[in-house]
Amino acid sequence: MNEIKSIFPNSQANDQKIAGIYEDIDNYLVNLIKNDALSPKPLLICGGGTSSRCASKDHWTLDLRKNFQEIQFDKTKNEVLIEAGVNMHTLTKTISEFNRSFPIGISGFTGIGYILTGGISPLSRKYGLAIDHVEEISGFWGNGEKFTLHKPDSCSNKEDHLKWKALCGAAPFLAIITKIRLKTHKQNAIYAWETSISPMQLATTIEMAEEWPDSSSMYWFWGNKIKSYGLIELETKKDYDDFSYIIDKIPKSNDFCSYKISNINQLKEVTIPIKNNKLFKKQHSEVLGLLGPDMNANASKIIKEIEKLINNRPSENSYISAQQLGGETKNKDNDSSSFVHRDSSWKPWITGAWNEGDIKGREENLNWMRETWEELEDYFPGVHLAQMHPHLTWHKKEIKAAFKTWLPELKRLKSNYDPKGILPPL
Repeated sequence: MNEIKSIFPNSQANDQKIAGIYEDIDNYLVNLIKNDALSPKPLLICGGGTSSRCASKDHWTLDLRKNFQEIQFDKTKNEVLIEAGVNMHTLTKTISEFNRSFPIGISGFTGIGYILTGGISPLSRKYGLAIDHVEEISGFWGNGEKFTLHKPDSCSNKEDHLKWKALCGAAPFLAIITKIRLKTHKQNAIYAWETSISPMQLATTIEMAEEWPDSSSMYWFWGNKIKSYGLIELETKKDYDDFSYIIDKIPKSNDFCSYKISNINQLKEVTIPIKNNKLFKKQHSEVLGLLGPDMNANASKIIKEIEKLINNRPSENSYISAQQLGGETKNKDNDSSSFVHRDSSWKPWITGAWNEGDIKGREENLNWMRETWEELEDYFPGVHLAQMHPHLTWHKKEIKAAFKTWLPELKRLKSNYDPKGILPPL
């Protein structure tokens, strides 16, 4: 046990007056878990530290970043074994030395929680979700029992299939994951682009993107203005031709730029179009991710509704964004993981931000987030639990929206493998 205060990238988590920090899973901690002697519950897990729920007032945090940093690449299988303290930037940088790639998200500084909650990448339309690449998972159940689980096949029993499905997308509720083994892909060059656009141009670009090949995708951020981003992986001559066609057709402004990179780890950092982009220093925030199908002809209507919501946000540092799915993410059935929204083509997310210590501002922004969700949920009925909010009033609603009909079985598994509620609640 280490009671020295840790530094979390998320300022809201970092400002919490926590009970203390564990940096290893030793016999002492395991016995506390097995004997239900950890108080208060739940134990909060930090793999990357970017979530607001890696720390909370008076709670204990298990910080895996120091002692769980091992990476092993298997050149014969093109698989990589990573421990739970490895962030996505380090993962992709390491495997790029072997000319391999992995579909990380827009930020390379998320931790293993990015994978364990699904993992939506700009490359997901071609390669699937990050969670689809997992071949083996090791860790400790919430009851303290150690386990290693391999991806099930036709010879596996029903309970192993259910446990695997639960861990792939809902692991934070059931287990402390210490390492995972992942498939990788051949590394290909990427063309990326960005531009500022108007609301009408955003709707047009969205409709276009829904017709793009699976090797490409778009994402956008809307704060004080709209920034649109896109990329295409270059593997065949057709990919180069598609890039030229896309760049010729998409709406763009004078700040348009495109650039070529050797792998996704080299994507430029997103510049969020808000008043102050340094959220981790003076601001607290929460993020709510939604999921829904193609917008198609509804794109203009949806964008007009989003424009009203943006105009009514209580803080200039709050914003709405979206990332494209589809393609290979739709080719897995709902029994393969706890990411049950395989029909989704878009993940919009709502970010509410307020000044540190501003209780009224916090309440206003959380209300705006909830109202925005209510306005958009007809178009985006699912939830992506990349961030959890057991401390907020909408937690039960987001759990239901995230897991749908799979939730009762997930609760049964939790009652078996985390019966004392050591980990966050369902």
